[in-house]
Amino acid sequence: MKIGFEHGKLDGIKSEAVVVGVFEKFQGFKFEGGGDFKKEAAAARFTGGSGEAFFALDRIGRPQKLVLFVGLGPKESYSPAEARLAAAAAVRKLGERFVRSALFVLWAEACKGKIEDAVSAIAEGVILTSARFERYITDKDRHSKQLESAAIWLEKRSAKAEDGLKLGRTLSDAVLFSRDLITAPSNEITPAYLAEEAVSLAKAYGFKAKIMDEKECAKLGMGAYLAVGAGSANPPRFIHLSYKPKNAKFTLGIIGKGMTFDSGGISLKPGEGMGAMKSDMSGAAAVLGAMKAVGELKPKVGVEMVVAACENMPSGSAYRPGDILTSMSGKTIEVQNTDAEGRLTLADALTYMQKQGVDQVVDLATLTGACVVALGTDIAGVMGNDEKFIGELTQLSGVSGDQLWQLPLQKDYRRFIKSPVADICNISRVRWGGAITAGLFLQFFVDEKTPWAHIDIAGPAYRDDDLGECHRAEGAGFGVRLLAHHILGKEKKG
Repeated sequence: MKIGFEHGKLDGIKSEAVVVGVFEKFQGFKFEGGGDFKKEAAAARFTGGSGEAFFALDRIGRPQKLVLFVGLGPKESYSPAEARLAAAAAVRKLGERFVRSALFVLWAEACKGKIEDAVSAIAEGVILTSARFERYITDKDRHSKQLESAAIWLEKRSAKAEDGLKLGRTLSDAVLFSRDLITAPSNEITPAYLAEEAVSLAKAYGFKAKIMDEKECAKLGMGAYLAVGAGSANPPRFIHLSYKPKNAKFTLGIIGKGMTFDSGGISLKPGEGMGAMKSDMSGAAAVLGAMKAVGELKPKVGVEMVVAACENMPSGSAYRPGDILTSMSGKTIEVQNTDAEGRLTLADALTYMQKQGVDQVVDLATLTGACVVALGTDIAGVMGNDEKFIGELTQLSGVSGDQLWQLPLQKDYRRFIKSPVADICNISRVRWGGAITAGLFLQFFVDEKTPWAHIDIAGPAYRDDDLGECHRAEGAGFGVRLLAHHILGKEKKG
């Protein structure tokens, strides 16, 4: 996807179509020498609401161009996320007419003085919606026919706009990197493959990489993590990337659940929908994508990344319900369901991360179906031990587009994961509150002095429908932009 800027008069543009974003209660939009499109909008019942789009009958320019209007929703609730969604809606609509090139007229009124955010969001919406995972499709006729080039129109050149475009490209590349890892099949994406990708990032950007096998992890006492991976022919790999810029005053620890395939183990999942369990490493893909963005942007903020990668498979060597595991922290865990495996790997990852001298820790994991029941497929649940930290992350939803909703870590619910034979049980003994009890399990392995947030991305990690810039049966790359913006925000604060 080629994307850049156009300046000057709209009359001389070369693109096949012009895209204009407008707010709700559309009052017309007048081009040089053209009409205001009020009648056309009324006929199409276009109001400028979020997600709305229509082609005007009139054309502008020489030769004449298609005009596509997209809605930005209410002016008072505008955010970069709305700009991103509008750009995505435009790309889908342009695809209906097989448009290959388009000019996006920057909705300057919507920028609210933050032109770089608007430009970045438009670029992300265009690039990500235009991209499809077609690696394994050999029939060329089946390949999607999407937008090939786009430009953002500005009346005058702007350094801030250039910065915004650079950020948009960088974040889009990072998200696509994450999406490809999630969408590719598990016969390709193994723990060893994730480790290789991490090493490649380290070589490309100068990160320090540490990859540990089973023996090295055993020496560190990672009994919970190793138990989960014991049933697979593909051995586990513990992945640690470190980015330490000079004079960094803040270091963020990011952990991603790295279950490259989750069969449920001995507590085998039903066959229906099991194919989507290749996406159980979406947390790992998110933190690896975030590291790619960090490598490109080079913020003056330290980042430590950890992924405890493995497969959860049934075999003669697999761990069993009733087993008692000793974690890296020394705390013991009673296993009552081997399909509550992600929290076991994260327990050891959290212990390891807290030894790295970080100022905050955030983990991303496709952890519970209960979170999907609570919040649906578009919103991730966030919980933790530090309200300020959680507030920082939720506030970024409007910029990143990665929607979060806080769930409570209800202390009274700890009684549901108490074990009569070990320090804690890996699953609740009641059906309800599963996302919260999973969070409480993780909290058991976090020092109270460590600001920590847990993001359950089970809902938005993998798409079953086309939404925004995401596509059906593909990984969403949820969390990449959220982490990147949080890191950049820490850099600005110094």
